[in-house]
Amino acid sequence: MRLTVPLYMLRHGETAWNTERRMQGTKNSDLTERGRAQALAMGRTLRAELARAPAPTIFLRSPLGRVRETSEIIGRELGLDPGEWRDDPRLAELGYGQWEGFSWKEIEVTHPTALSDWRADPHGYSPPGGETHFELRRRSEAVLADIVASATRTVVVGHGVSGAVLRGINLGLDAKAMFVLEKPQDAFFRLLAGVEERISCG
Repeated sequence: MRLTVPLYMLRHGETAWNTERRMQGTKNSDLTERGRAQALAMGRTLRAELARAPAPTIFLRSPLGRVRETSEIIGRELGLDPGEWRDDPRLAELGYGQWEGFSWKEIEVTHPTALSDWRADPHGYSPPGGETHFELRRRSEAVLADIVASATRTVVVGHGVSGAVLRGINLGLDAKAMFVLEKPQDAFFRLLAGVEERISCG
């Protein structure tokens, strides 16, 4: 799979659970004021970026609430009709199973080696009742294949881990390298043909 037109990858703005270092996964936490400001900055920066070379554009997003809120703010800055966003469940965050809603500190009370175990085997490890990196990668590859086949510039608003996996597939990385990719909420990435460019939103 090789992108022949740009793919812009954005993460949702900061949420209340982000500030508490809680695992969100398939559950939701609303954006903070800072998160809404981040979404506004991403929208303004993306508007300028897309205006550099006007072209047909597809707008995709995860259906989870924090992404919907972020995308709506971005969309207003772009002058989009809200109906132009397409929800794609394959863009949802990694499912953390029984850990969702808990902080790492709380998780380590019952699973003291959880983080080290996950880092040792990021491809196959799964939180109790959750999803493996392999499963996430499989659905991410399917999304990327559809984007490549469309041959149309695309904007995706998604999540930290699932977004990093999609970016990592484009970069040709293995699971361990994807695991440590930066996941900013004040910048986004322009992907094309095996490379990516980080675009800061100030």
